[in-house]
Amino acid sequence: MNLRNALVLGVCLLASILESTVPFLLHLKAARADLLLSVVLYLALNDEVVQGAALSLAAAYPVLAVLTFVVVRLAGSAIKTHGGPQSAAVAFAASLIHSSLAAVLFYFVAPGSEGLVLQFVPLFWSALATAIAAPAVFSVLRRLDAKLVPAEGTTLVH
Repeated sequence: MNLRNALVLGVCLLASILESTVPFLLHLKAARADLLLSVVLYLALNDEVVQGAALSLAAAYPVLAVLTFVVVRLAGSAIKTHGGPQSAAVAFAASLIHSSLAAVLFYFVAPGSEGLVLQFVPLFWSALATAIAAPAVFSVLRRLDAKLVPAEGTTLVH
């Protein structure tokens, strides 16, 4: 494993800690920013296919992360973004789709639960929080790439 991959996984660990503790500390029950989804989006839009898919698999929820990676990768030429408002828009849409798919998947995996529950207000607020956080996540990963990629000679898709 090279240094960049280790640091990306470190960013994932930090993102996971932040996305679980900040809502608890702020007493937010209905919404949370999905920072790991933002990392997966960055990887899908900027990494090579195998490396990005492997990091997405290691970083987040395996089935949905890789599915999200593949879908965003396929649509990548139409939504190429390096941050800012574009990354926020992509993150908002991806969060809505990702959360809806997670609810459907949970319904099939745990059929004895309360059934298929799509609560649109929390879904919207979580997508909005993810969209607000995405430019910061993209910025951190872009800076990491700017410092490490040329030094290692790794080629990323641009």
